[in-house]
Amino acid sequence: MQGSGSPDKVKEFIKSCRDSFEFFAKKCLKIRDHNTAQVKPFVFNRPQRILHAIIEKQIAALGYVRVLLLKARRFGGSTYIEGRGYWRTSLWKNRNAFIIGHEEESTNTLFAMAQLYHEKNPVPPQTLRSNAKELVFDNENGTGLKGQYRLATAKNLTAGRSQGIHFLHDSEEAYWPNADVLLPSLMACIPIPVRGGIVTEVYRESTANGFGNTFQRDVFDAYCSGLYPYYAENGTTYAWRNPKRDEVLVFIPWFVHDIYVMAFDTEQQKAEFERSINVKVFDKERAVWEDSEAMKLKKKFSLSLEQLHWRKWAIEDICKGRVEIFRQEYPSNIEEAFLTVGSNVYSKELCDDVEKGCVEPVLIGDMIDRNGKPFVRPNPHGAFRIWEKPEEGQKYFMTVDSAGGIKPSQEREQREPDPSCIDVWNHLTGKQVAQWHGQIDYDEIDDLVERIGTFYNKAVACVELMNHGYTVVAGLKSRQYPMYEARSGEPGWITNKVTKPNAIDSLRSDVRDGSLQIRNIATVAEMRTFIEKGGHYDAASGCHDERVDCAWMASAMMRLLPRRGVSPGQKRRRPIGFGNWLNRSRPDEGGGYIEVMVA
Repeated sequence: MQGSGSPDKVKEFIKSCRDSFEFFAKKCLKIRDHNTAQVKPFVFNRPQRILHAIIEKQIAALGYVRVLLLKARRFGGSTYIEGRGYWRTSLWKNRNAFIIGHEEESTNTLFAMAQLYHEKNPVPPQTLRSNAKELVFDNENGTGLKGQYRLATAKNLTAGRSQGIHFLHDSEEAYWPNADVLLPSLMACIPIPVRGGIVTEVYRESTANGFGNTFQRDVFDAYCSGLYPYYAENGTTYAWRNPKRDEVLVFIPWFVHDIYVMAFDTEQQKAEFERSINVKVFDKERAVWEDSEAMKLKKKFSLSLEQLHWRKWAIEDICKGRVEIFRQEYPSNIEEAFLTVGSNVYSKELCDDVEKGCVEPVLIGDMIDRNGKPFVRPNPHGAFRIWEKPEEGQKYFMTVDSAGGIKPSQEREQREPDPSCIDVWNHLTGKQVAQWHGQIDYDEIDDLVERIGTFYNKAVACVELMNHGYTVVAGLKSRQYPMYEARSGEPGWITNKVTKPNAIDSLRSDVRDGSLQIRNIATVAEMRTFIEKGGHYDAASGCHDERVDCAWMASAMMRLLPRRGVSPGQKRRRPIGFGNWLNRSRPDEGGGYIEVMVA
């Protein structure tokens, strides 16, 4: 190692560098500022500080790093990761970093960043050779660090196969032409994590590039519709982790970056802008007056007028007046980054409104059988979520998507079938009261449906007759469990080119006017990625639709099943005789009994 000062001071300085990447970055690394073109010390900006905190948390918990980073434009994610790779290879022996860009130009840009780090480093390691795409930290005698910092492009299918990799950076992975082939071979080069062993780090980062690519599919798999927050600051979640995966998904929205602000020329201009975003706008689809999108963002994320002023400028100047392009380039949330313009069945605005009614479940657990009775065993990672516990006298129904079968997109992408989903709804209020969601052997679904239904006052089951749905119906029929019948004597919901579009449309109107009240944010997340293409309705590639399927079936059931229930605090009277049928639409004076036949 080279450096000024006494050997002891240099040794102490290097120890401080090894102990803290943030210290090393500030003291040893230089970056070229994108906005000023000046070379300056690498001091973390706010998004980089958040990313750093998430990484340090994962290292403390697991001893290694596995990060999926969904980026907004120009927040410095690649700068941080490149610096961290240089830190790992320039201060430790026998460490190899491998960086892959999606194209030649971007790979050159990443290497230029690393070269600048090395040139300006006050304590650089000895370098044996430094060519266009490689830094080798060693000397002629072979007594150096023996580390490597290598780069390649994703077009090279053999990239990385010949070496062990301790630090991997996949840059703009969503734009790789062959990620499904290259990723497995790269991951096979990473040492198996061992507690107390070498800290290995893997970063898969990219801006969004629509649906259907490996990066997008893994993002949504890790996100799990936001069910498992991993890291948050001031009420905003920046990372999520699916309990079934090692990878932590990180997403930092545009407004976290300090540079995305624009000052006003005068106080009058500022006042006029504030008045403009306070003007209500009319939503034609929902036929309501509502806050402008800028005002919604201001309220939800506590944005300043200067941030919203920059947003307005960016929409007009960068995105040529197209707000949908701004949402994709500078997203506020994960779903927004992957919006498919013009094909989403349920609009962003509608989904935003529905999401406002979503709440945390009162209980999460596993639905089990205890001494012949259904019982919910608490488990924070369980498949069963409850928003309202069953009440005596209330009538509930279930919608069941048993899943199974392979969709064309799943066959092309070699993905597993969708999970099964069972929703429970209060038929009187239209509220979603519970949901079971997960993988299960298909011959066990009928038993699970019966258990959940029994728990909710023998809730009527509406089972979609697709794939394994026929098996579920047969099992429930053998148990004489109550089911919705599409035709007399033929239980089950029949999905066809008439019933499905009608139910999908009725869901839109029902959630708009509050007839159906969705409680699970994961259901809303699926609504955001539910698309129509060529007259067919399906989840966008890499996404799921079993929850939204249960929701639109519920909308249909609210119309097709007879309603029966009691108001809170009232006793239920059993329906007896033809006279009760004649008075089915009248509230009972004594017990509050109601039965309404709905065509």
